[in-house]
Amino acid sequence: MSPEDLLYTVSIILFLDLIILVSLSYYFKKLSFQFLRFGTMAMAAEAVAQVAFFSWAANQALTPLILVGSVAKFAYAILIIVSLAHMMGRAIPFKLMTACTLFFLVNAIYSRTVGDDITLHWVLGEVGPVALICTGIYYLISSKDSSLPIYLLSGVLALHVILKLAMPYIASDVGLFSLSYLFSCLLVIVIGVLQLMISSDQMMNSLQDKNTMLANFRQENKRLELQFTQAQKLESLGVKAGGIAHDFNNMLTSILGYASLAMKKLPASSDVRKDLYMVMSGARQAVDLTSQMLIYAGKGAIEFESVDIAKVVDNMSSLINSIVPRKIRLVQKVTRDLPRLKGDQVQLGQVLMNLVANAVDALDQEAGTIQITTGLTEVDGGRLRQSFFASEAEVGAYLYLSVKDSGSGMDTEQVSKIFDPFYSEKGVSKGLGLSSISGIVRQHGGFIHVQSNLGEGSEFTVYFPALSYSEVVPKQGSQFRSSSQNKGEILLADDDPRIRSLIQSILESDHFELTSTEDGKEAMKMVTQDGPNYVLFLLDCTMPKMSGTEVYRQIRAQGLTTPVILISGYHQEQVISNISNDPNAHFIKKPFNVDELLDQVDRALSEQILTS
Repeated sequence: MSPEDLLYTVSIILFLDLIILVSLSYYFKKLSFQFLRFGTMAMAAEAVAQVAFFSWAANQALTPLILVGSVAKFAYAILIIVSLAHMMGRAIPFKLMTACTLFFLVNAIYSRTVGDDITLHWVLGEVGPVALICTGIYYLISSKDSSLPIYLLSGVLALHVILKLAMPYIASDVGLFSLSYLFSCLLVIVIGVLQLMISSDQMMNSLQDKNTMLANFRQENKRLELQFTQAQKLESLGVKAGGIAHDFNNMLTSILGYASLAMKKLPASSDVRKDLYMVMSGARQAVDLTSQMLIYAGKGAIEFESVDIAKVVDNMSSLINSIVPRKIRLVQKVTRDLPRLKGDQVQLGQVLMNLVANAVDALDQEAGTIQITTGLTEVDGGRLRQSFFASEAEVGAYLYLSVKDSGSGMDTEQVSKIFDPFYSEKGVSKGLGLSSISGIVRQHGGFIHVQSNLGEGSEFTVYFPALSYSEVVPKQGSQFRSSSQNKGEILLADDDPRIRSLIQSILESDHFELTSTEDGKEAMKMVTQDGPNYVLFLLDCTMPKMSGTEVYRQIRAQGLTTPVILISGYHQEQVISNISNDPNAHFIKKPFNVDELLDQVDRALSEQILTS
């Protein structure tokens, strides 16, 4: 090759080196892939080596350039293995790099001082770079990435290694050696191009991952928005239901109270007693309706006890069989000897009945199967995210009650609306239905998972935490009735004049004196003035200016141990929790009749006697 041809070829190769060098540096700044940084440094070392070797070829008197080129070639090998390690997510082989560097230095010093066999020292000098590049090839072929650029880079590096090992043996043939060296330089340029291709692949994969994450985020955000909307709707409806139930219970208290008071005043043979009984029966049905409203609102009164979920199914079996048509096959897979849960057995039975009734409706008078299953399972975060009312639930062990039907199933939109009290697939809502069980489940600290597909039926699974609530043990009193003509003075605070009038009639008929007021602040003034003179305080929990619970705290803050009875229409658990450590504090739920009120008063006074 003439000097002109050599200069022309060198110029083209160095120009290509410069293009790849700039490209690697540019894309590293844009993409921040570490393998591009070390690839850029490797190309810079290769360019130095090429300049040194081509300069020596043009002027062989400049022998130190051979050492410069050899060091630059070795630096290229080190930088390439570091680049490939970052590219494949592998550890950088520092021990191998150190060993190869020491071997290279020893060989370089020995060859410069002794120099008896140039070909042998040349081959030994290539041992380190070849070992490093072969390690990089191993990283590539052992990776899980099966993209085309990875395969091409492995092949080009292998060809580059072959040429490095062959060159010492073809150095005597100047023409063949020159062509091989130029081809090796071009392979290095191709290695740089392939690194750019791989960075492009990784960028696309990264974008796809980010797009997937963004899609998942949007889906999760949509789910949270729906959950938040549902929570707002439930809270709004709960507040309204609670307010309505409170006012309604006040009215029912006066109806039931005065009716039962009238019953006591009538002789046993009076025909009016039958009419009053019908009035009280209708009022009791209204009480059941308000209870259902409060259950949905999540404020219903629950008598917590230790409940065996299998016995809940057993106890409801006869009722379930009565609502399931004969053409529908009922299958029960009830697991025995499960841990117990704390809850209200009656309301848990209501949950089961509503789910079975819903399954019967789903079959729409057609033959099919309804399966009831109980068990114990571990719930993970994925199940919680896919469930209703699970925003405050935690992963762990849960008892479950499942009702599965072989009906027509539902689509995703239908599933999202099934707990809306104003939604019905049949066009006309028949009541609170599934929405009412949501309140029961929430009060028990549970959640509901619904699995349904069109044409494949539906499965409703209710999860309850075992032993999540401390058992509420009702206080036991002697329930005696004193024969004293004057039993003492009672302070009553209630904002409803009908309730005050009713309680006054009941207590005065039982030989108590009664002082009443319509708000908590006025009651506190009376307590401050004449607190020790009262034998009992009757306080409504919901009053203007100061609630009954706040008045109760102020009474105890003054050091009075006088019995207190708190009255409420809907927040029983909260009240019981506030007074659970006070043996002289009691609770009665609206609506109540004459005997219920007098029994609670007698119980409070008898316990005061027992604890004084």
